[in-house]
Amino acid sequence: MPGTLSNRSFTASMRGMMASSLATMRFCSLRGAIGNDKFQKTFKNGLRELEKLAVIDAPAAFKLFESFGLPYEVTKEIGATKAESLTREGFEEEFKKHQEKSRAGAEKKFGGHGMKEGEPMVGDVEETKKKTRLHTATHIVVASLEKVLGEPLKQAGADINTERLRFDFAFPRKLTPEELQQAEKIANQTVADNLEVWFEELPLEEAFASGAHGAFAHKYPPHVKVYTVGPKSSYFSREICGGPHVSHTGEIGHIKITKEESVSGGNRRIRAVVD
Repeated sequence: MPGTLSNRSFTASMRGMMASSLATMRFCSLRGAIGNDKFQKTFKNGLRELEKLAVIDAPAAFKLFESFGLPYEVTKEIGATKAESLTREGFEEEFKKHQEKSRAGAEKKFGGHGMKEGEPMVGDVEETKKKTRLHTATHIVVASLEKVLGEPLKQAGADINTERLRFDFAFPRKLTPEELQQAEKIANQTVADNLEVWFEELPLEEAFASGAHGAFAHKYPPHVKVYTVGPKSSYFSREICGGPHVSHTGEIGHIKITKEESVSGGNRRIRAVVD
């Protein structure tokens, strides 16, 4: 009859709707963990871009992931027959190619001081140890501030050299001297407790569901490392991170917050050192 769908068209339409709903439900925990309107908008734009594609192969799927944060599973499910040739092996191969290009670019730009598998490429062993201590200290200072302020901090970038750590985060006001002192006290108590620092590799969605924090969800691969400070049942800090980190917090040394200031975009910046 005119104006009605055939059984085949109706079935295909329903399958598409169900796949989209399932993918959205599966992605719900990730979106909730991020709580970021900008990210959700980017994700929706990615779905629209996916619908425009006639065929979704590994390079196309990785581009959707890189540009819009669409995980392999979402692309495979919603792509349906358009993604028949798409396999996880092919997707991960594209990711490896991207990593190799990024690594080569970093090494060229920084003269061998880029990152490789999460580790600093430096010739001086002592320099590596200092950066590693500062890296773990960054996780601890962030977690300490969250406990003092009573809310998760949305991180907006970090930079570590052999002299100090620095990280930016979204917060609407200047921190008080008392808040900084309290955070510093908590951080150094964590160092004194000599907690174990350990990692596990998890699928991205499972990592977020386990309580791990991650600042750049749309840039993470399908499987990630999660570093935890303290026991899993009562951890002090749990973050998605490539490393490296110390094995116990006692290796860090005394943490001193040296500066808190305003930077662009309504963000705050913390600087700290370790002795």
